Amino acid sequence: MDKKTRILPLLAAVIVFSFLTGCVMRPAQSLPGGAESAQITPAPTPEPTPEVFCAVRYYRGDTLLSSETVPWGGTPTGAPAVENARLLGWQTADGAQVNPDELAVTADTDLFALTRPLLREGADLLWPDQRGFLRPEEPFTNAEAAQALRALLLTPDDLGQTLSALDAAPEEAMTTAGFGGILSDLFAPGQAAEVIASLFPTGEEPLTRADAACAFAALTGAESREGRYFPDTAPDRGDYDSLTAVAAPGTLDPEALKAQTLDGFLWFDGYLYYLDQDGYFLSDETRDGLYYDRSGRYTCGDAHLDDLVAESLTKLMEPGKTRLEHLRAVYLHVKNDFRYLPKNYYASGEKGWEIPEAITMFETGRGNCYNYTGAFCFLARGLGYNAVTYSGTMGTQNQPHSWTEITLDGQIYICDPEIELNYWLLEIYTDNFMMRREDSMGWNYQSVGRN
Repeated sequence: MDKKTRILPLLAAVIVFSFLTGCVMRPAQSLPGGAESAQITPAPTPEPTPEVFCAVRYYRGDTLLSSETVPWGGTPTGAPAVENARLLGWQTADGAQVNPDELAVTADTDLFALTRPLLREGADLLWPDQRGFLRPEEPFTNAEAAQALRALLLTPDDLGQTLSALDAAPEEAMTTAGFGGILSDLFAPGQAAEVIASLFPTGEEPLTRADAACAFAALTGAESREGRYFPDTAPDRGDYDSLTAVAAPGTLDPEALKAQTLDGFLWFDGYLYYLDQDGYFLSDETRDGLYYDRSGRYTCGDAHLDDLVAESLTKLMEPGKTRLEHLRAVYLHVKNDFRYLPKNYYASGEKGWEIPEAITMFETGRGNCYNYTGAFCFLARGLGYNAVTYSGTMGTQNQPHSWTEITLDGQIYICDPEIELNYWLLEIYTDNFMMRREDSMGWNYQSVGRN
């Protein structure tokens, strides 16, 4: 057998042995310590770490309502209900508002309930006066604020100190700041401030009843209610819906009110109003030379004189008489119930003396022709007549004088109670009431600026 033939069987035997015992090229594995039979010891299992818990305490003011323990990083689940109050939310000790359901607790935590008193839904918060007027343009007083709070709060004692302070000064007008503070005690933080800012952009406007109604309606979500009629609160007002949303029902009926008018005019406590065809007062409007303010009441522009005129008309007007009969009664009152007092004269066509001279006449009961003219003119305007005064001259000698002219149905009439008084003292019985202008030529009335 040759050499090649002897090697092949030997090589085959080596290959078979390799498959049976492993790769011959891999060195034998050594065990630790040289002990080939030792086993590997597994690492010891660490002891479990104790779970960390945090305390969450719930307060209302200084009163602890409840508490719970929460795993570190977990969220609270035990926020308590708050009785006898509206729960607006929770806040931390530094005033930050939080939602317990979303709060990841990593330390002991105190949460304070943000609450407001319970409110009565649909409460009336503004009331008409004894005449049936809502008076939207008048100041909102402390007494009215206290009345509204007592109607709105289910438990008025919740604002006991506030109510006591309001009761102590009932006639004082509510200030913007004071009203904003009260609203902040009733509604969510910032909510009242936002409403106040919208009503008072400069922070200086006076607080009216209409402003209070708008604030209450916005914060309570009250909507306009039917069946609320007030002659001084017309539907074309921008704040009409808010006013009717919180106002108590009125006491007047539009049809009954129309039946009481004289030529469309009405008088309440001697003050003049004009009722339109829909049953509402004219407001912030001039009609036939007379201006009616935002409340619907005629004004000469001087509140004191308005009061003096109303006081006189209350005494002079009688039920059942026509407006012209009332004008005649006013004329006779000025002629007969005042006394003549020589005083200064005014230049022909001069203006600006009418109001002060009228006030002097009402307050002293004495004066010259300018006082007589002023007093009669403003009483006539208080009856709804388009009356104007003139300063000029009269008579053949052009003596300084003043008188009143009234335009009615396109016709000009002259009224001169002072000159009639002087003639009657001479037993010359003239009638200088409502003389047609063309019939007064003999009196020679002259004035600069008179057509």
